[in-house]
Amino acid sequence: MTIKLIATDMDGTILDAQGLLDLPRLEKILDRLDEKGIRFVIATGNEIHRVRQLLGHLTDRVVLIVANGAKIFENNQLIQVETWDDELVEKALTFFKGQECQNQFVITSMNGGFVKEGTIFTQLDKFMTPEMIELFYQRMNFVEELHPELFGGVLKMSLVVGEDKTDQVQEDFNQVFNGHVQAVSSGYGCLDIIQDGIHKAWALQELLKRWGIKSEEIMAFGDSENDIEMLELAGIAYAMENADEKAKAVATEIAPANSEGGVYQVLENWLDKNR
Repeated sequence: MTIKLIATDMDGTILDAQGLLDLPRLEKILDRLDEKGIRFVIATGNEIHRVRQLLGHLTDRVVLIVANGAKIFENNQLIQVETWDDELVEKALTFFKGQECQNQFVITSMNGGFVKEGTIFTQLDKFMTPEMIELFYQRMNFVEELHPELFGGVLKMSLVVGEDKTDQVQEDFNQVFNGHVQAVSSGYGCLDIIQDGIHKAWALQELLKRWGIKSEEIMAFGDSENDIEMLELAGIAYAMENADEKAKAVATEIAPANSEGGVYQVLENWLDKNR
């Protein structure tokens, strides 16, 4: 099978247990992919600031799908964006009103990230270094009340409810919103709320049209529910050994865990076999 595009999730997939990239190893892989004319895409629920921070000098060499498909960057320049309808924003804010701090509720928008004053994030140390956590807090806008006029267009919403409550909160939310926006698990007891039809695979399909690539020419890597559409789209779909069962169910292959550098291992072996 000819592969023309590699797409990978970040947290729990290409990032290690400390939430970091192995930049020297990634750079060598990018050099080899460039020789073959194979494009490399990172598709993540994170916003652009954290992705740029992690990639450093490699940022310009990677195509970036962020906010679970709502924004696409090529050569570090925004080329496409999709924001929520105002009516859906109002409805979601009403749904979570009074629970914003408890649920660590975040609005990711064109104007940055917004949370209600008093919010304390409890899960960040599972996938961020202390330095990254400090920068995360610095970039976040803490406000008295969450109002749509602050945002300049919503890209996604997210919350932390804990692994024991994820399924119930997800079910309750999705019943109320009837598919117009939906909650999907992103791991670590977190939920991402995204527009119907705007996900990582949708963004990849936009890139396929742009570049004249077929879906069967994609190799993809993921670990959680918000990667499912991307894994289903790809010709070769790797779920990580540490992936949840929903991701593994749609994968065609299993890669070693992120803590073992599974994405790097698979790509290095594949490149060695396809010299």
